[in-house]
Formats: sequence, C-alpha cells, structure tokens
Amino acid sequence: MAAEETVRCTNAAGFSVAHPADWSVNRGDVLPGCSWFAAEPFTVPEASDVRLADITLSVQPGTDLFARWPDEIARSTVEVGGRPALRVEQVTGPGFYPEGTPITTYVVDLGPARDGDEVLVADTVGLPGSDHDRNVEVLDAMMASLALDGAGRV
Repeated sequence: MAAEETVRCTNAAGFSVAHPADWSVNRGDVLPGCSWFAAEPFTVPEASDVRLADITLSVQPGTDLFARWPDEIARSTVEVGGRPALRVEQVTGPGFYPEGTPITTYVVDLGPARDGDEVLVADTVGLPGSDHDRNVEVLDAMMASLALDGAGRV
C-alpha cells in the first residue's frame, strides 16, 4: 500500500485511518461511517451478519488480550496509535467460516479512558474470492496510520 494514494476517514467513535483512495468505505447509514472497507463497491445490508467488506473496524467491549484465541497460529504484541495492541493470525477449523479460512485481527487496548475498557477490533477474513494477502497488507498499513482523538475516546 506504500505506493498507493490514500485518503483518511474518521469514525464517530473518535479514530481515523488512511485507506487506499480507490477503495469503497461505508457511508454510515447502517453502521458508523469509516467502519467497513473494500476494494470493490458494496452496500451494508440492514440486520445481517453477511460479511461484504474486506476489512472491518469496530469498537467492542474489552477483550483479554493475552487469552489464546481459537485456531490461533501466530500472535505478536504491537503498538497501534500509541496504544498497546495484539495482532493475531488464525486459520479456522470447522465453524462459521469455511475450514481453512485465514483471519488477521488487531485488538487495540483503548485503556481506562473508555467506559468498560473497550477495544478497537480491526480484521480481514480470507473468504473465497478475496485477495487475503493484499487485504492483510492494507490492514497493516491502516493500523500503522491509526490516529486516536485527544478527548479520551478512541
């Protein structure tokens, strides 16, 4: 992604990220804007768990960063936006996604300034037909660009 032109978007939860300028980003009609990103145009469906985006970002209740994840094959402790974070790689067993699906996830500890010790979760899932290697490269670059606002929010 280093050679690609990027643009920055801001999520209402108080973070911004740079993403490839030619990628689609959700507008915020169904989910908060700047939450879903994809190389191809998409529309966020209402009341659905269908994954249409190559990369998703969401603020979620705190997660134990040090617990082992199911189907985990690699993990590293990193810093994202000046906050401690975890980068986890998984290859799924039988379950929600087809067996053997690669998933790369960042969990960013937002600290005590957030109610309930919330975390920012950013991930990409290598579903059939997706370019998982490219998406991981974009996700890594997005996390390197993450900026948190100064108001104690994400």
